Amino acid sequence: MRPFEFVEPTTLGEVIGLLQGGAQQAHLIAGGSDLLGELKDDVVHYERLVSLARIKALQDLHQDETGLHLGALVTIAQLEHEPRLQGPYGILAEAARGVATPEVRNQGTLGGNLCQRPRCLYYRSALSPCLKKGGTDCPAVTGPYQDYLSIMGGHGCYSVHASDLAPPLIALGGHVTLTGPAGERTLPLEQFFAGPERDVQRENVMADDEVLTAVTLPPLELSWKGTYLKARERTAGDFPLVSVAVGYARDTGAIQRARVVLGGVAPIPWRSPQAEAVLTGQAPSPELAAQAAEAALAAAQPLHHNAFKLDIARALIARAITAVATMP
Repeated sequence: MRPFEFVEPTTLGEVIGLLQGGAQQAHLIAGGSDLLGELKDDVVHYERLVSLARIKALQDLHQDETGLHLGALVTIAQLEHEPRLQGPYGILAEAARGVATPEVRNQGTLGGNLCQRPRCLYYRSALSPCLKKGGTDCPAVTGPYQDYLSIMGGHGCYSVHASDLAPPLIALGGHVTLTGPAGERTLPLEQFFAGPERDVQRENVMADDEVLTAVTLPPLELSWKGTYLKARERTAGDFPLVSVAVGYARDTGAIQRARVVLGGVAPIPWRSPQAEAVLTGQAPSPELAAQAAEAALAAAQPLHHNAFKLDIARALIARAITAVATMP
């Protein structure tokens, strides 16, 4: 690991000031479970790491009439055990329980999980040039290690977004707050993520001198229920090959306000309006669930060695839709 300066400011203003030196000079660190791996593998290097650990406001978790407010430093373990994550919000606790291992969940943060870098083996290898590291092409296209790569929305880079928390947060209608030199800006979490067609070296729209400070979930009616499922090679401590967050309300038996969001299949968390349209206004059934799964994957373009992810995704989507229908 190359040497770097480590600083622990006590205010958000100090943090933002320290970030204004440029992307290669300074970088944020929260729990560090993702960033430290990148540094050890010499995938990235920064002259200064700016810790958020002493910014107490980022650890806030409260609920009011505007919704549930989650600070960026709320740990994944807190989400796993938070008593307010029940009813419609229970899908988030369900997803948190499936993240990595207890040790990682104790250290990892909400903000870090949303801002993590791709798990692509080509990106993570210091010996492999790729588009995300300033290379000229994507070696994954012809390479053998494609299990964790994209089946849709690649646009030249076939890495996937591995966040377990992003799909349920998008399904819940979450908004993210970003704070920078010009103040705060809030946008739907779905718009926070950006694919390689926008900037191949980034996964989101956050500027170099901005900080993700909070995620807010709007109030939801108790009739809205959801579930999160994921397939992985190992039952513990692994990233999703495919994941899916599905939720909807049932008014007089018909599905309303449906949300279908996939993870592990594209460079960004992949919401499917097509599948949601199939579900809306219909009574849940195995046949409808299968139709929605086909609609969600209609535009998929798998690589040579990862078409198996289509079968996994179909099964998970249909299973999740059926599971929500049986929830009390």
